[in-house]
Amino acid sequence: MRLNRRALALVTASATALVAVAVTVATSAAAPGDPVDPGTAPQPQYDYADTAKSFLVDLNFAGPSATLAGATVGEQRSVSHLGDPPLLRLTLTDEDGAPAGAFNAWDPRWYFDQTDDGGERLVVRDGPGTLTVPFDADTATMVVRDVNAGTDLVTVDLRPAVHEFCVAHPGDPDCVEADLAVTAATVTGDPLAVIGLPSTVQVRTVVANLGPDGPVDAVVTQTATGSPGVTVTPASRTSAAGGLAVGAPATLDGAYDVTCTAPGAQTVTVTTTVAPAKAKVVDAVAGNNSRTATFAVDCAVPVTLNIMPGSLTNPVNVNPGVLPAAVLTTTAGQYGNPLAFNAATIQPATVRMGVRGPLIATGAGAPEDHGKVHLEDSYELDEHTRDGDKDGVIHARRDQLGIQPGTVEICVRGRFGAGAGTAFFGCDHITQVP
Repeated sequence: MRLNRRALALVTASATALVAVAVTVATSAAAPGDPVDPGTAPQPQYDYADTAKSFLVDLNFAGPSATLAGATVGEQRSVSHLGDPPLLRLTLTDEDGAPAGAFNAWDPRWYFDQTDDGGERLVVRDGPGTLTVPFDADTATMVVRDVNAGTDLVTVDLRPAVHEFCVAHPGDPDCVEADLAVTAATVTGDPLAVIGLPSTVQVRTVVANLGPDGPVDAVVTQTATGSPGVTVTPASRTSAAGGLAVGAPATLDGAYDVTCTAPGAQTVTVTTTVAPAKAKVVDAVAGNNSRTATFAVDCAVPVTLNIMPGSLTNPVNVNPGVLPAAVLTTTAGQYGNPLAFNAATIQPATVRMGVRGPLIATGAGAPEDHGKVHLEDSYELDEHTRDGDKDGVIHARRDQLGIQPGTVEICVRGRFGAGAGTAFFGCDHITQVP
């Protein structure tokens, strides 16, 4: 591309002027074609009340790339790029990823340099330079492309500049004020979990727009952590709360998998934070943007339960009689159990037998019918081997187990050890018979 000296001078002057104010004429202009005496022509008046703004983007150019030095919003109208040569191509996108404008711009790297013979030549010099583009509060990014080289020099995130301006000028008509808040957060789930087996906790949060402006889009972020004896997945999640109107809160539900890795009382903590989705929205009240909820879970040691020792099928009917079962004493790794278990340490008063769901959720089940644990060398799961250690045989009334049509297993829970003890849990299959 070749530019004459006059054209280059005009373009250079346009490029180096970062901002300009709008002008108006004080009186009506002459009709088209009428001669005008310059001495009596109406004087142009600067419009200092012009609300137009511009992005001022400072870049450091270096070879085939550029880095951002800073981006701000200027409170003056941007210079026009009409007629700029195709040196740089500036492409804008909005916060939804849609095109928001594209135009040519002068390249700040181009300078006139004096030659040895007194002439001038155009040279390209790396270093700082400023680009100015029209302001739009919904603009998110600007790609600066070197047209001659056919490469993108830099992608500029303009959202911080928009947000910084709106924080400083919340009453500007291009900005939005909205007090977003997390008004409620609850975590629920089963209070008992078994080491190595995932359980689920449900998280319900309520987010609201307390005004004054709306509706606005919000981003809700949750982070979940566990105490040292429990893992939580996922560790975080992000969701959208679109179109939050004043006085119309939104409820968001989510679930997390909790896996115990150590026995005893553990906690799951979920922190929910709400923030505006768009940079032009100013939330000046930060104190209500976040809320934390904590859930307690009792991590139980898995045990091996042998219902009706000596029987492979475990036939069970629902009658007032008792059902015998043995909580086996095991070593670490035996039957896949991660920890060793000594049945002699069971606290008899804490024993409950029943269907898995109610037993975990509320502890609903049948107590040990004799009020004690019978220590004896019971059959192992193959139903013919006794390994010589003392197992804990318990008895529970069949009609108190909560057996329903389709029930195929019965479980046991309780506590073992000294003091408050540690929870244990295990299950075995049954076959329902008349």
